Amino acid sequence: MSALSKFLPSAPPAPPVLLPRADVFFTRRVALAPDAPVADQIALALEGMAPFPPDQLYHGHLPAADGLSALVFAAFRRRFTAEETDAWAEAALVTSEFVPLLAARPSGDGVTVHVGDGRIIAAAWKQGEDLPSVVLARMSAPENSGVLAGEALARAGLPAYAEVRSIEGAPAIRAVGEAGYEAWAGEMKLGDLPASWVGGADVRDPEFLAERRRAGVRDLWLWRGLLGAAALFVLAGSLTVGASVLGFVAGRREAQVVRQKTDVEQIEAAQTLANRIGELSKKRLMPFEMLALINPARPDSIVFQRFITRGLVGLEVEATAANAGDVGAYAKALQILPGLVKVDTRDVRSREGVTTFVLALEFKPEALRNGGGQ
Repeated sequence: MSALSKFLPSAPPAPPVLLPRADVFFTRRVALAPDAPVADQIALALEGMAPFPPDQLYHGHLPAADGLSALVFAAFRRRFTAEETDAWAEAALVTSEFVPLLAARPSGDGVTVHVGDGRIIAAAWKQGEDLPSVVLARMSAPENSGVLAGEALARAGLPAYAEVRSIEGAPAIRAVGEAGYEAWAGEMKLGDLPASWVGGADVRDPEFLAERRRAGVRDLWLWRGLLGAAALFVLAGSLTVGASVLGFVAGRREAQVVRQKTDVEQIEAAQTLANRIGELSKKRLMPFEMLALINPARPDSIVFQRFITRGLVGLEVEATAANAGDVGAYAKALQILPGLVKVDTRDVRSREGVTTFVLALEFKPEALRNGGGQ
């Protein structure tokens, strides 16, 4: 536990589950129609079985798993004191004392018997059913438990030799999680209460329970809203701290950039100069290298008069030849040179024993890199 946790308020205790004594309730197993509201059928059954109108009763019911029957239990309101009912307002669940005992039933036909606090509770079961056929609860001495168990078996139409299971310890229901409940007898867990039992088992006024559920939903949303606001507050604080850290880091980086700006500019200038030198070394015109490449094959009768470069690898040479036959021979000699790509001879004219012509040459770039040497 962190040191901060001792300053936080402790969680409020869980609302209690109250179990009014079972002997003030009378119970009946009633059939239900699957296509009619259960609450209306329970109210109609109470009107037929109780000497008091339903609004003068505290009542609950436990539905069967198939929805075709329910165990109804009710008690006259005046059987409870004002102190008892005042404590019900803060309880999570208020139901009869016998309800947790129903979580432990015989494996077949039989009866479960609980003796405690001057009362005897007997519940008779038929094999395969999830609700008892008969539940009896009376103030009596412990030695009369066998008599009440036999009466429960008889009312349920079960043989007297059916299984009798005894349960010891005070009945209790304990909340588990947000909506689950466990049945206990003393220190022994009897089982989990079916979720379908919880809503109907509460004997308090339906209007009170409905208002309590609405308040619970409202409080839940208020609590979630509070948690959401706290989460937003924490998120906003985290973003603020993060922004401050990022601003500090960015400021340091900007200061470092300013300090290194001069060095960067010098490096960029040197890089630019180096790139320019490299371009010039690779792209400069090399007319003399071109002439050095074609001159060895030139006959003595041919004289170069003028030359013009065409791009980086092109050359046009205006020349004269004292012997007209040397023009074609020279062109053929140039065509076999490995450093030339193309050799064209044009504008060939002869006048007064002198032949003029133009040589259009295209060189391979790699042939010029070594100065035109072969």
